[in-house]
Formats: sequence, structure tokens, C-alpha cells
Amino acid sequence: MQRRAATVYAVLFLVVAAGAYSLIGVAQEPGIDLQGETYAENETLTANGMEYTVASVGDGEGTLERVNESARYTATWANNTTTQLDNTTYRVLIPNETDPGQFTLREQFNLSENTSTVTQDGTEYVVLNGSDGNRSLVPVSEYKRQQFGEPETRQFSGGDSVQFEGNQTTVSNITVDEATLEWTAPRTLQTSLAEGTTVTLGPEDNNQTFLAHFPEGQDGVVQLASNPDAYQSQVDDIDTFNERMAGLWGIVILSGLTVILLFGLAFLPNK
Repeated sequence: MQRRAATVYAVLFLVVAAGAYSLIGVAQEPGIDLQGETYAENETLTANGMEYTVASVGDGEGTLERVNESARYTATWANNTTTQLDNTTYRVLIPNETDPGQFTLREQFNLSENTSTVTQDGTEYVVLNGSDGNRSLVPVSEYKRQQFGEPETRQFSGGDSVQFEGNQTTVSNITVDEATLEWTAPRTLQTSLAEGTTVTLGPEDNNQTFLAHFPEGQDGVVQLASNPDAYQSQVDDIDTFNERMAGLWGIVILSGLTVILLFGLAFLPNK
């Protein structure tokens, strides 16, 4: 009688396990289906007049690039520092005033490596060896004038133009600490893409928001969709599906273990 009951219950659990397993076999996981254009690497897209190039795509991430033809650049010349201009070294000299209106670039001369110097009473001298074997000391500033002549000086005021590192720059600001140069030139801007994240493309006052999706089975392709809410809803459906599949697998496993346990207990030898 005990073995018959165990057999009946075992068959019941086997039926439950088979039913759950059959559901797993026929169930189809929902996918992501969005409305939006797909792009491969090196293809271009336009968002409200701004053009972007797909620079890279792969492994659920990518990069868009856009060239800003009139990006703003700046450089600063700190007071009493040196800078290179027209292959010449200059020292930046800004007047010690509350609101200086100009600054001066003074040509900077450098002593050769084999020139000997010495400092006495706070003044630096060049050591000169005479033909008679005697040494003489000449202040560095005087020695430079003798060797190189008077240094070139160039003055600049706010709004003046200056050619700096191949760019036509403008002196945009002068303070007691530094002078600021400003110019415009092309600049490449990058926008990162990742699965399920949104990006804003286009002009600041007329932009568009897109969601990045990398379709399964389409390597090297990114889809830019304009309906982020639809994406999240479908992701939730996929999560719910996976939870239910996990529950069905749990039923199959528990039912199988129960059948084994029933037969094991039912067919134990009598003492």
C-alpha cells in the first residue's frame, strides 16, 4: 500500500514536472523592438542640423564624433614667465597695476652652457678669463647686451592680435597675474553610447534625446531610438519572463527531487 501511494504521488509530480518543462520548451523570450534608425561604424547621422559620425561600435557600447568648426580655445601667459613666439623666447612683463591695459614681451637671451657665472652680494656675474690669466667679472645683464645687443620688446593691449602656435589669437584679458589669449579652431567632440542609456544630440536650444540600443545578432550596429519609455517597458517584460522561467525550472527540479525522495523512502527495506 505504501509503495502504491508513493507511485501515485511520484506520477503526479512527474506530470507537474513535465508540464513545467513543456512550457519552458515552447516559451519565447520577448526581445527589444524599437522605432529608430540603425547605424554602422563610419556612417553619419544628423540631429537638427548637427552632423555626427559613428566612430566606433562594439560590445554594447560606441562613440559618436562631431567636429565643432568654431570651438573656443584659450592660452595664458603668466607674469614674469617665458613663452615662445615666432621661434623667439620672450619674457612676459605685466605692470604691477590694479587694471593693467597692456603688457610687454621682452626678448630673452640665454647664456651658453660653457659660460661660467658666480653670484656676489645678490648680483650674478659672468666670469671672463683674460689673455693674461686674470679673471674679470661682468654683470650678466651687461654681458648679454655685449653679446646679443638690446633685447627686442613687443607691447600688446587688450584686443590686439598675435600669431601664436599657428593660430591667429586675440588678447582677450589682461590682469596683474596673467594675459589671456583667445582663438577659434575646429575641435572634435565625442559622445559615448551604452546599451539602454540616453544621449542628447543637436544644438543646445533645439536638441533631441535618443536611446542607444545594440540589437542582438547585429554586430557593429547601433540603433538610436526616440522612445526611451518603450525600451524600459520591454526590458521589464524580459525581466518578468526570466523570473517566470526561473520559477518553472524550480518546479521541474523540485518535482524531480520529490520523485526521487518518494521512491527512496517507499522502497526502503523493512526492519
